[in-house]
Amino acid sequence: MRKTFIALPKTMRLLPRFYEVFKKAGYVSAALEASIANKTQKQLEYASDCGQVAYLLVNNMDIPQYVDRNWAEIGFTAFDCYREYELSSTKGGHAMRGDNFITNILPDYGLCGRARFCVAGLPEKREVFEECKNSDDKVITVGTFYPAITENYFRRLGILADIVTIAGSSELLPAHCDVDVIFDIVETGSALVENGLIIYEEAMAIKTKILVSKAALKYDPNIAEMIEVLRNATE
Repeated sequence: MRKTFIALPKTMRLLPRFYEVFKKAGYVSAALEASIANKTQKQLEYASDCGQVAYLLVNNMDIPQYVDRNWAEIGFTAFDCYREYELSSTKGGHAMRGDNFITNILPDYGLCGRARFCVAGLPEKREVFEECKNSDDKVITVGTFYPAITENYFRRLGILADIVTIAGSSELLPAHCDVDVIFDIVETGSALVENGLIIYEEAMAIKTKILVSKAALKYDPNIAEMIEVLRNATE
């Protein structure tokens, strides 16, 4: 029997919670559990004890691509990763990515707690944000690690946004750079407070979804069976 490859985020903040979903469904991997318990991540592929599944531990942002390209039949990731991937254009044109994976075949597992996208900035600059919401000619500068999601969100608000992409430490931008607001994931909000920022607007919650390859679902009967097992185990 051909193994089903499942891509999971390798970060120890998410891996134990995401793996637990598959464990409850019976796809146990003693080796992966030992790795999680020891907080070691040198090994990146683990077989399940039943031999039906192989877990691939990859960067969270890469999981949508793994499923989209059929490198894995199933992937478990958060909204920010798969939505950013879907909205990103390919280098050679403007085709949408994500055509090969389904995001709604299983429910939101709610494993990211209170994490949500927020618009945040300095208290004294909140008026700038509010003015831009009611103007057709004012442009707001936004710092973010998620340019595609950010562009889509501000477009829906009707705000003209100049988006600056940064890899991290976005909380520094409003005070030290020519940036009006940041668009980032907030959970506790402590990082914002420590850097003198406030939340202007909560944009959207971070969902956690299992992505399923359309091709695998069509051609491999084991995938449909696994989906049903996962659904029954988590109801």
